[in-house]
Amino acid sequence: MYYLRPTFNLIIYSFAFGGTTFYSYVASPLAFKHLPRDSFSELQNKVFPIFFQLQAFSPLLLGLTAPMPLHTGSLVALASASLSGCLNLFWLLPWTRRVKEARHRLADTLQGEELEAQDQPLRKEFGKSHGLSLFFHTTNVVAMLAYGVFLTRGLIRFVPK
Repeated sequence: MYYLRPTFNLIIYSFAFGGTTFYSYVASPLAFKHLPRDSFSELQNKVFPIFFQLQAFSPLLLGLTAPMPLHTGSLVALASASLSGCLNLFWLLPWTRRVKEARHRLADTLQGEELEAQDQPLRKEFGKSHGLSLFFHTTNVVAMLAYGVFLTRGLIRFVPK
């Protein structure tokens, strides 16, 4: 029983941090490079709800299974990671989807200069929501990395001397 909490915590951390960083910095750029735009967009639409749920809720599980007492630094890291995931999941994902849907409706009904004129503000709005999402995603990654440092310190006590 003594090793269950650190084991679960390490598995959850490895999955959340490893999965997030791998998808963000390896899989997603490869998909963007090699898939047609519509296929890439469809992939992201399927992945992002799960991805942001992982970012939002895994820090809570980490807090509950922490193998060491959580002090200010580790609590701030976990709270920051969870908050940034929640902002992406509950605010930015719906906003970005609404903008993308509006752009698709315009593309279905308009063409040429009229489409360009009406699409321009939507492209700008999409850029804002996407930029904020990237900011909060980066915040999540950095916060999870910081928690990893605190976790390493906490796990050192389990290493035989």
